[in-house]
Amino acid sequence: MNLFFYTFLFIFWTMFGSFASVIIYRIRSQEGGMWTGRSHCKTCERDLSALELVPIFSWLFQWGKCKWCKSHISAIYPLLEVVMWILFIAVGYFLIDKNLIFNGSIFEWSRMIFFVSIMFFTVIYVFYDILYMEIPESSVFIANILALWALLFQWYWYPIIPYLTAGGIDIWTIVICLWVLALLYYIMLAGLSELHDCLLVLWCIILLWGYMTLSGSSYSDSALLSGTIAALWVFISFFLQILLSGGKAMWQWDLRIGILMWLLTWVSLAFPAWMICYIIGSIVWIFLILRFKIKNGRKSTFDHHIPFGPFIASGYIWVLLFAPQIQSVLQWYL
Repeated sequence: MNLFFYTFLFIFWTMFGSFASVIIYRIRSQEGGMWTGRSHCKTCERDLSALELVPIFSWLFQWGKCKWCKSHISAIYPLLEVVMWILFIAVGYFLIDKNLIFNGSIFEWSRMIFFVSIMFFTVIYVFYDILYMEIPESSVFIANILALWALLFQWYWYPIIPYLTAGGIDIWTIVICLWVLALLYYIMLAGLSELHDCLLVLWCIILLWGYMTLSGSSYSDSALLSGTIAALWVFISFFLQILLSGGKAMWQWDLRIGILMWLLTWVSLAFPAWMICYIIGSIVWIFLILRFKIKNGRKSTFDHHIPFGPFIASGYIWVLLFAPQIQSVLQWYL
């Protein structure tokens, strides 16, 4: 049964790993036929055969070159496919009950599709950020919609996101939370002045605080409310870094991923996810600085930018996969 299940995930990876690299290229080039167009070599424009589309193996057998024009194919593509495979296997091992999958549980199938989709869009924006130092709006927006869907259906008796079992929801909770999230997106997309941005953020705080005070609600009463509070908290954290550094410490694209990160981790695991992304980011940053100094001399100035999207993704992926262990550590210390 386990062999069959992981074979199924392998087939998923084979399909979506290659598809993700195609989407990344076509988002960047704005090429038509993103979902239906044939894959082709970017240099000679020849359509690829079925064997040339096999993830990793086709790149290895062709020695990282196009079969016909011999142009170099970046190693980032097989790396993307390996990461996709690892994440799909991790979903199957840590987050899915395989017995329920084979018993045909619609809820467990929904959970698996949700997490596989989140990992798929995460890989797209992470590698797009690595390649182009930008975040594609479409992939993060779809992932945020999926996260909202999970929060709306996060029931006590069968949570979509395991370990975060807050349930209960009413129409006013939905209205207030969607209003706050819509305002955060408006701040990111409208290009307002700093004063207007600050006033809108303050209004979001007042909305949530006023609703919770008047209704007597707590973040533990509703998955959607907990996710929205966490998303607002990290938005403010990132927003202040952008504001105080003049956009040097962080970019506006990171705000979109920040919302996704805390919609998935909620108040209870928001801080650990935040800490993980900064710890990993700091380690990589220090390593790159040391490498640069060794290569160019101690007096040389390191003025390169590195994408922060992969570190944010590592924060919420790590928390989702190891939530029980992290909660145990938090309970021990607190």
